[in-house]
Amino acid sequence: MLTKQNNLRAAIEAAQMVKIKKNDGEDYNFKLYAFGERGTFIEPELITEITENLAQSITEEFSNFDYLVSPEPGGHTWGMLAAYRLNKPINILRLSTQDNQTAADSIKRETAYNENYISFAGFKSGDRVLLVDDVISSGGTIYAIVPQLRNLGVEIAGIQVILVKGEHYKKMKSDLSVPIKYLAKI
Repeated sequence: MLTKQNNLRAAIEAAQMVKIKKNDGEDYNFKLYAFGERGTFIEPELITEITENLAQSITEEFSNFDYLVSPEPGGHTWGMLAAYRLNKPINILRLSTQDNQTAADSIKRETAYNENYISFAGFKSGDRVLLVDDVISSGGTIYAIVPQLRNLGVEIAGIQVILVKGEHYKKMKSDLSVPIKYLAKI
């Protein structure tokens, strides 16, 4: 059972809607969560609450994994804090643009509003990992990461996120055959 989530709920409710330009020039309505990929200022109480609840959920739900994997830009902060709290290693999936992307270990990631490349360095066949991210919205990031990890021979123990938006995660859980746990849902 997760501890209180008053600060997380308040942060979700306080999130502003902003317009960002998609790669095609169209506007995309984006909810700006303090804890999300474009969030900036986070109060220490929210950091503590999310970190402790991630660690608790991971401990209760996922017992068999070697290390955490978290993508930039939103997940790596929380993956790092959870890894610290759990005393586990972490592999951060770094982003780059197509212009400076030459590594053979990268794939293209397309989300609802942009595209870039994710680098998959440092994985070995047989690794068992837990994926930690900030938000599942369209699922573009997770749908890009999981198949690539499997192509590398990496087993995914599960996915832990802070927030799921809508019901996309249910289809994703079925499509990818991987458990998904979250701290909050809207």
